Amino acid sequence: MILIFTIQYDFSSTSIVQLLTLMGHSVVRINADDSVHKFERIGSDGSIYFKNTITNESINLSKVTACWWRRTGISQNHFFSGEKEFNINQSELTFLKEKKIDYFFDEFMSLKEYIFNSLYRTTEINLGKPLFNLNRLLVLDVARRNNLKVPDYEVIINGEQLLATKQSLGRSVTKAISNGVQWESENCRFYTYTELIEDDFYERSVNTNFFPSLVTGLIEKELEIRTFYIDGSFFSMAIFSQSDKKTSIDFRKYTNNRNEPYKLPFDVEEKLKNIFTDLELNCGSADLILDKNGEYIFLEINPVGQYAMTSLPCNYNLDKKIANYLINGNIRN
Repeated sequence: MILIFTIQYDFSSTSIVQLLTLMGHSVVRINADDSVHKFERIGSDGSIYFKNTITNESINLSKVTACWWRRTGISQNHFFSGEKEFNINQSELTFLKEKKIDYFFDEFMSLKEYIFNSLYRTTEINLGKPLFNLNRLLVLDVARRNNLKVPDYEVIINGEQLLATKQSLGRSVTKAISNGVQWESENCRFYTYTELIEDDFYERSVNTNFFPSLVTGLIEKELEIRTFYIDGSFFSMAIFSQSDKKTSIDFRKYTNNRNEPYKLPFDVEEKLKNIFTDLELNCGSADLILDKNGEYIFLEINPVGQYAMTSLPCNYNLDKKIANYLINGNIRN
């Protein structure tokens, strides 16, 4: 039995479930944003039971042979059947609300931590790990230690500092330090992007204080590279984002760029492999820039790994490689 932690509208998860099913394998898919599976119990023998509310089947997750840590997978929806306040008297409830204490959330987080760590430790085949967001600044430090060039940047807190970066960094962009806002529903999506800091914004912000924000020097790109890493291999794609003003800063804003298969130099792949090893990740997507001087500049790693955008244009058939890994522990048949 293969376990996938994900969300409802993740197209890649659906593709893998369909492929594994066609290959004759049993798959349990737990979505963070639905209530199909409900927590049932944990035993001292390490058993972790969830119930499928549609089939009424009790599933011992500790018996799975492989786990794909695609998305967060488990949320409070899986632990509550109704209002959280049941079995709490009114005086206790008033105290909790006044002090803004969410006792249930703390208990949920402890249960989730135990379930994730237990499954990751005992499951024979893990693709990814229970880590769904990387600290961008820490990853840049790891990249530097592995001798990959990274952009010049500063984290600043006010307009005076921002104006100073105009001298130290030149033309600059800003982006989230974390993974940013990523919200999806059936009908719409909302993301935060990398944005160019316009000239007039520097002057308008001089007397403004703001939350610590990342400012990065703008790199003159020849092209962008998205590479998907799995089982020691890289599958890379060149994105010609500079051919369109809409995508020159962030290629995600528009999807009509020319994309082609790309082979990174051996030494760049080796440095990237060392970064994944240091982060204890066996899969994920890395973004790089090839600048006008022919240098490769590392930007970030997404541990979830948006691989479909690389697989489809380049005909890499990564769905099959992922399915193979979940079955055999390697990407080959």
